[in-house]
Amino acid sequence: MSSRPWPGKSRSLSELLRPPRGFAPTKPGKVFFCFLAAVIFVAMLTGNNLLFLIIAFLLSFMVVSGIESEMNIRHLDVNRTPSPEIYTGMPGEIFYTIRNPRQDSVRLVLYDEGRIDIPALTRGVREIFRHERTFSRRGRHVLGNMTIFTTYPYGLFRKSITFHMKTPVIVFPAPIACSPGLFDGDSGEGMGSGSESISHVRAYVPGDALTSIVWKKQHLGFVSRVVQGCGDCGSVLVLQPGGDLERKLGQAVFLVLEWWKSGMSFGISFNSHFSGLGASVAHKTAILSALALLDHLGEPEIRDFPKGCHVVHL
Repeated sequence: MSSRPWPGKSRSLSELLRPPRGFAPTKPGKVFFCFLAAVIFVAMLTGNNLLFLIIAFLLSFMVVSGIESEMNIRHLDVNRTPSPEIYTGMPGEIFYTIRNPRQDSVRLVLYDEGRIDIPALTRGVREIFRHERTFSRRGRHVLGNMTIFTTYPYGLFRKSITFHMKTPVIVFPAPIACSPGLFDGDSGEGMGSGSESISHVRAYVPGDALTSIVWKKQHLGFVSRVVQGCGDCGSVLVLQPGGDLERKLGQAVFLVLEWWKSGMSFGISFNSHFSGLGASVAHKTAILSALALLDHLGEPEIRDFPKGCHVVHL
């Protein structure tokens, strides 16, 4: 999402009355103001023309500082993109792309629930920065306004510019490892070796279980077994009421991630919802989003699944 200050057509009264730039003196700036006030006071008492000349120099110095700092942060273009998968209680990455199409910018600091130092931006070049953020609860979140400030050029004042934007984020439940005893076949049998078959092997993907690696084929590079259950149709996870909802959702996320890593088709059913079977990234993301937004569990209404698929009850 790209944003510039005041992007909306309709603004509240408080937004209209808010100054376009934030301004605050730094510690050296406070010393500068005290010195300026002292010189003004002495000049008014003595009428010394040299002191008035010094006052004019100090004021011009302050004006030049304000112009330079304004040019440093003006015309900035900012985009904020959350990582596609963020889990509760785990650091998730937020990516920022910043560009100044008019001129170089230096000594910038971006603040968005955390501080990111930006030493320099080259004119017209879009730079990418990242910041880790941890969310304490699952569900839908909205990332609010961002602020970029600078103390350029003399470090006397901190001038800031606020980017008004709203970025939605869906935080998934944190995965919780499941016991193999949770598996049931579509006729009640366990998911033992008798209900599994090796479909094929593929190149190893980081995150694959070590038990799936075919060590005898190391001359081909690391490869992993792709396991299919119950007739190669796939697996369906059915969520039933009762028990700790958050723990159940965490276990469901764990199973979905494991099935996706193995390359098998999978789906999920709860309440009146059935996701269908699939193995794509979009299918996985849609299921994780549905789990993140789930607020209660009732009896599953859909019980007819594709023939031969493996059913797991939680």
